[in-house]
Amino acid sequence: MDCVVFRARSGFARFRKPYTTTSALTFLCIHPVAIKGLVGAVMGIDKAELHNLTSNMKIGVQVISYVRKDMQALKLLSMKSGDKFLNFPANVEFLRNPEYRIFISWDGDKLDEFESRLINQNPIFTPYFGTSENIAKLVYETRDNAQLVDKTDRIDSIIPSKFIDLKYGDYQIFMDRIPVLNNEQREYVQYEKIVFGFKEGKCCSLVGSVNNVYEINEKYVYFF
Repeated sequence: MDCVVFRARSGFARFRKPYTTTSALTFLCIHPVAIKGLVGAVMGIDKAELHNLTSNMKIGVQVISYVRKDMQALKLLSMKSGDKFLNFPANVEFLRNPEYRIFISWDGDKLDEFESRLINQNPIFTPYFGTSENIAKLVYETRDNAQLVDKTDRIDSIIPSKFIDLKYGDYQIFMDRIPVLNNEQREYVQYEKIVFGFKEGKCCSLVGSVNNVYEINEKYVYFF
């Protein structure tokens, strides 16, 4: 499977949980739906066409930076009728200094253009992490063939917990329930409970029996 690998980082990120409002919380890491938005920005895909044009995209994610959160107090502007220019305070949660290694498999011609724009640092629109203030820096790493592996004893990317027989060790495990699919109305329609790990503040492999993942550059990756 042909695959482009790149890194994405920013000073802050907010991947808002949809059931939170004025006290907005963020998912622990970037999710596949948000990554499609990143790719769409680089390629200049209109949001009305993004769902259809990325429906066959396969995505893997490795969380590189340790999960750190900040809670910031913001002033929001009410858009309700009769509340003209009414500001109100809100506590908003952000991820601090997030960084990810992202694996993309897609149609060959689209992957060619995406790779070219990454290499030349030539996105159509500015990519960002969740909100336009959190501009993302995308750095091309490589393009390689991802080989399907029937079974392995470790995983380097995030993976749904139901697909790994996890063996607990001397590392810290993070879990979250993230959206992995949306519809044409940009509503989340499918979630997965995912896991990933860190050891002494650095990303590490999770140990456990895993089936049907891909090996690329000596990393084992689950693709959504």
